[in-house]
Amino acid sequence: MGKRTESECTSDVAQESLASSHPDDTIFQDSEALDRSRLRSQRQDQPPTDVPGYTILRCLGRGAYGSVWLGYEEKTGKQVAIKFYFHRRGLDWTLLCREIEKLALLYTSRYIVRLLDVGWSSDPPYFVMEYLENGSLESLLEREPLEPEQAVRLVKSILHGLVHAHGCGILHCDLKPANVLLDAELEPRLCDFGQSRLSDQQDPALGTLFYMAPERADLAAVPDARWDVYALGALFYHLLCGHPPYRTEANEQRIRAAGELSARLKAYREIVSHSPPPSEHRRKKGVDKRLADISDRCLSPDPEKRFPNAQAVHDALELRDRQRARRPLIALGVISPALLLACMLPISLRAMSNTVETARNNQVE
Repeated sequence: MGKRTESECTSDVAQESLASSHPDDTIFQDSEALDRSRLRSQRQDQPPTDVPGYTILRCLGRGAYGSVWLGYEEKTGKQVAIKFYFHRRGLDWTLLCREIEKLALLYTSRYIVRLLDVGWSSDPPYFVMEYLENGSLESLLEREPLEPEQAVRLVKSILHGLVHAHGCGILHCDLKPANVLLDAELEPRLCDFGQSRLSDQQDPALGTLFYMAPERADLAAVPDARWDVYALGALFYHLLCGHPPYRTEANEQRIRAAGELSARLKAYREIVSHSPPPSEHRRKKGVDKRLADISDRCLSPDPEKRFPNAQAVHDALELRDRQRARRPLIALGVISPALLLACMLPISLRAMSNTVETARNNQVE
């Protein structure tokens, strides 16, 4: 039986994003559920239950739907992250178990956090995943700004994970910096598929404001791979500018003031659909036109004008990189003949002068 420590629950940058929720961001969150979870968090300074085979060390973070704890596997000593889900009345844990079994297919990818163990028969249910000590992309952005080429490298790796997920028929549906963790080499791994949907599911998915495609702000919206494309564009914009598109104090206030859920959804939809396209990224040093155009296409309010899927975005970035690599070669092809001519001209003139001088001397003789 796993042990529980007496240590007080403390925060930790690594993987706390798996549990933390931002009530101002996730438009669908139930404020009463948030209040209940906060009260529960205040009462508990120990993990909710023992986890067989694991020793739990400390809390990494809490949110509306669960808590994440740092632990280690007793057989190997390997550190792990354990996420507990709070029971919610009316939630079918059997169906949730089946969902996790499907998501387990994703965790074999190099670009997705690996699932190690599941305890759905426990109270509360939990799953165990690998622990990534470098925390989330959100935490990295808070510590230091990124250069555009760093952002491109990260986005291309994230796209590898999305392509794998989409290939398995699973849409992430909540892509944002908090849901991207960083391994020991600072390579990104997708995590938190709690809002994910199978590509053939018809029910709406929860979303996070300013990363959510505008057509998702409709309770009748059907999941679409282009939702993840928009979120990827918003994440990319965040990497380049330090914040997601359209997130301003005025827009946040407008959404909060809208009142009930349907009105907030409408306000968000109008902001994204009718505001001028974001342009701050185009003024950033190192962001070329091709890169800005790729970001803009991902962020198109019209899903028909977006890239159709994650693979298409990756292909566009690869093409842009190849074109950038060819530019110095093209310039070299133009400059080299000119340099050669410039070098040869003095030699030619000197040879011509010598020829003329020789001819003159011959005439004198």
